[in-house]
Amino acid sequence: MLKSLKIYIDYSKPKVWWLLVFTGFAGAFIATTKFTEANIILIIIAIISVTSGSMGAEGLTNYIDLNMDSIMKRTKNRPLPMGLISKKNALIFGYSLSIFSVIILLVFGKYIASFFMAIGIFDNVFIYSYLLKKRSPYSIIYGGFSGAFPVLIGWYTLTTKFSWLPWILFLLVMFWIPVHVWSLAYRYKDDYKNAGVPMLPVVYPDKETAIAISIASLFLIIFSVIPYILGIFNIIYLIIVIILSIPIIIFSIKFINKPDKNSSLRLFVYTAPYLTFIFLIAIIINLIKILA
Repeated sequence: MLKSLKIYIDYSKPKVWWLLVFTGFAGAFIATTKFTEANIILIIIAIISVTSGSMGAEGLTNYIDLNMDSIMKRTKNRPLPMGLISKKNALIFGYSLSIFSVIILLVFGKYIASFFMAIGIFDNVFIYSYLLKKRSPYSIIYGGFSGAFPVLIGWYTLTTKFSWLPWILFLLVMFWIPVHVWSLAYRYKDDYKNAGVPMLPVVYPDKETAIAISIASLFLIIFSVIPYILGIFNIIYLIIVIILSIPIIIFSIKFINKPDKNSSLRLFVYTAPYLTFIFLIAIIINLIKILA
């Protein structure tokens, strides 16, 4: 039983969805104005929904990507290509969790959040994985919406009040995704090429790829600073963001000057904790406000 559970968890790609769940939690937490029983329950509901939706969507995209994953060295040992999960069970797993993630939000009357959840799953599974992944080098840009929706799902699970903050964080994640994904794809571009996946690093020359990723990195930093510009966060936030952004600028310049797998890997490795720290700062700032 535990072994089967582990296989299905591995199948859902927890290394991918843990960050989505964290941004969903952050969206819910920064929408919280005080710790009440109702708010705590809603934060938990947001976490459950985003976890379920992310796992379900990854399950369905894995099913779609089966042939590709079977060819690529990086993915051929995943549970489905290895035959550890049947295709039927893979579909049941994906559909069940995806549907549950929408229904639980509807049950609690969180209609805006459920709409974003449904659109996010549709974008990730159908638009990105089914329609565009093997057709367009820009597929990850369109698929980036799904990865950015959790912060909005979290926010609108707690409140219907409008704020620029969750939308700025939404756009922040939108620009983070191509930086993170393309820098990894650059390292494994031969793998993607063999599998017939036209990722941007496969289609475009190294220099142009490095420039495109670096431009996305610049926008990532810009949207990290905007909360300060709009007066949402204070000067301390700005100082921390600037310090955190310096390595991205350095790695991006090095990547442009010398496009290779090592420089792309450095950018990939750093961008994951960067996003985590930005959201963690937002959580801490709101926690201070609540406790003040």
